[in-house]
Amino acid sequence: MYTDMFKTFNDQTEKTFGPMLKYNQLVAKNFTDLTNLQLEAARQYADIGLAQLQASSQVKDVQSLVSSGSKQLETMTKISQQMIEDGKKLAELAQEFKVGLEALAADAQKK
Repeated sequence: MYTDMFKTFNDQTEKTFGPMLKYNQLVAKNFTDLTNLQLEAARQYADIGLAQLQASSQVKDVQSLVSSGSKQLETMTKISQQMIEDGKKLAELAQEFKVGLEALAADAQKK
């Protein structure tokens, strides 16, 4: 008798909190992925900035100034490409999260 009562209680609890558990897992995964993306982007931009600082500290004459200027243009192109790639990665994360939420909602409607 008590075994059946506990089994029923466990089943009801699982049905009640199951969708919340799935939602929390989806949010945690998305937050982790987003944090990793931001940390990687920050590292890459910091590396670019430090490289520019090092290059600027090497300017000692007009020729090296001209060379530094052309390298800065290359760096700006690199930063622009990096920003586009980061935007695409962010859009992919948002799409994955949206698909996950839609799947949870569809599952909840079935039940």
